[in-house]
Amino acid sequence: MNQKAEAAVPDAGRARSRTETRSGQEIVVVDDDAAILSMTLLTFREAGYDAVGFSDPLDALMWVSDADPTCIVVDLKLPGVEGLDLVSAFCAFGRHAVILVSAYVDVITTVDAMRMGVDNVLTKPTSPETLLGAARHALDVLLSMPRQDVLTFTRRERQVAEFIVAGKTTKQIAQALALSPRTVEFFRASLLRKTQSPNSAALASALTRIGFHAPDA
Repeated sequence: MNQKAEAAVPDAGRARSRTETRSGQEIVVVDDDAAILSMTLLTFREAGYDAVGFSDPLDALMWVSDADPTCIVVDLKLPGVEGLDLVSAFCAFGRHAVILVSAYVDVITTVDAMRMGVDNVLTKPTSPETLLGAARHALDVLLSMPRQDVLTFTRRERQVAEFIVAGKTTKQIAQALALSPRTVEFFRASLLRKTQSPNSAALASALTRIGFHAPDA
């Protein structure tokens, strides 16, 4: 676990060893509200799960990109990235179960999230029983599904990839797509991980080999 993730996790909750958890079943929680993050982690740990917490979406993405199939509980409203863009990035790995939790859920958001592959959509505040039930269902689904390692890209990743191939800077991409530079960096990092590229030059080359082209002027 990286240092930022560790900082988001209460020390008292780390006492449970992996051998005491539910066969090592891991749950990732992403929420920028420190109090909610701590309570959610505590809920899962007291139920016997090995829970990992992140307040930063980019840190969560980096951790999840290398993780075995797991359940991800993610808040819709996080700084620096659109909620459904983050959800889409998680779903695109093709091996994780994603639960969306938010106080701002509506029918359109729910439908969009389900189309992306989200396992469940919960409305805040969510009771511990409802949250645990959703997690158990998500983990059961993972056990019954074959692991998918096919390289896939979200709509936003494809947009950013095209501008990277064109040699555009983060600022230029952000202006062209009406995104914040932080959001563009999020997707650039996701593309680096997916293509296993060590730097931006290698990324542009890898994306070109995959078949990405510069956007039409």
